[in-house]
This record gives sequence, C-alpha cells and structure tokens, in this order.
Amino acid sequence: MNPVIAKQIAELLNSENQLVIPYTEQKILSTADNYLFELNENNEVLCCIECKKVQWYQFEVCHLTVNPKHRKKGLGQKILDKAIDYSKSNRGRVVQCTIREDNAASIGLFSKNDFNKVSVFNYPDSGNNVGIWQKVVSVAV
Repeated sequence: MNPVIAKQIAELLNSENQLVIPYTEQKILSTADNYLFELNENNEVLCCIECKKVQWYQFEVCHLTVNPKHRKKGLGQKILDKAIDYSKSNRGRVVQCTIREDNAASIGLFSKNDFNKVSVFNYPDSGNNVGIWQKVVSVAV
C-alpha cells in the first residue's frame, strides 16, 4: 500500500461511516497489512475492509465500505469474501464484526453470508446500539 491509497481509504472510511475517531493516512499506513481493498484501472479505491487478527483463532472485520460511486455492483460481497478467505488462510476459525443496529445494508450482507448476531450493546460515545456478529469459518469435525 502507498500513501495515496492510504489517504483514499481514510477519506472513504471517514465519509461513509459514523466514526467516533476519524482515520488518517498515517493510521492506515501503520497497520497497512490489515487492509484489503479493490482498485479500478485509475487506482481509485472501490471498496475496503479492515481484517485483523485479535486472537489465535479469531479475526475481526471492521468498516466494510464501498465507494458510493460504485455501489450495487457486488463489491461489498467481493471484499467480504476476500476478508473471509484471508482469515481462513491465516488459520482463523471465527470472523467477527460489529454493526450498528440501524445499518440495514450491512446487516443484510452479513446475514446473507451466514454471520449470526450473538449480542447487542450500546456504545455510549456514539449513542448507537451495536450488534456483534460472528461466523465460524472452520467447522468442527
């Protein structure tokens, strides 16, 4: 990842999410290995997701975001698939995310991909109720 792409990711995340703490180009670059993204032929970020290992068996995906100019083209599904594959290839067993309760589009996408809501909490800094969603990606034998 280069600074131009990191800046685009930060701008996309900040403009399309209800974030309490904004992202910066430097923050993205400092954890660049955690970001998956798709570019078009002009090196414009079409979509992105943060995918980070939080336990030996667990990955967290954060802020799946599709550029508004490129929505309804299957990019959300594509980047989520990429994150799940990345988690599996790095020995992940569970993928988890949090989704605001009023975010119908994300709830629909993650539900369609067999994520299950396991709990809800209130995030006092934003005032939002947030669901915790999980998917087991390595089934017990």
